[in-house]
Amino acid sequence: MAINFNSLPTEKPALGVIIPKGTYLAKIVKAEMKQPKDETKDEYLNMELDITDIASNTSMGKMWSILTTSEAPLPRYQLARIIKALNLPINGDFELKDLTKMIVNKEMKVDICPEEKKDGTEPQRSVIDISAEIFYPVQDAVIQAAEDILSAPTQEAPATVSSSY
Repeated sequence: MAINFNSLPTEKPALGVIIPKGTYLAKIVKAEMKQPKDETKDEYLNMELDITDIASNTSMGKMWSILTTSEAPLPRYQLARIIKALNLPINGDFELKDLTKMIVNKEMKVDICPEEKKDGTEPQRSVIDISAEIFYPVQDAVIQAAEDILSAPTQEAPATVSSSY
């Protein structure tokens, strides 16, 4: 097949939808262990998430997040937050691969933001926002949505006319 070089784009196309900063509902649709390119490192848990806007119930697309067995504080905190958000009955020692059986089709609330570029260019994707609590129980999402609805300005009801016979 011949390529018409005159019809090639001159600007970089968007790589996907940029999800605005906020807290969203996330459903884990796939969870699998993956081997990093550096095979001397431990496998990590890769999660595919369906993201939904809580207030409008609108699909925002998909995102991926990983969990590792790293001893570093942030990965351990992320692991603790997801266990709490999904209300998983885990005590003592467990293998990360055991989570793959427990988390698929579970829902949680997640903080998301556009990826900040160090060079100041426009973000090309959204990422899990690690500046906040990261993952929350879904009950918190339902409570927040209800509070948002209740705190929204209301329109006054039209006056009613009553008559007596």
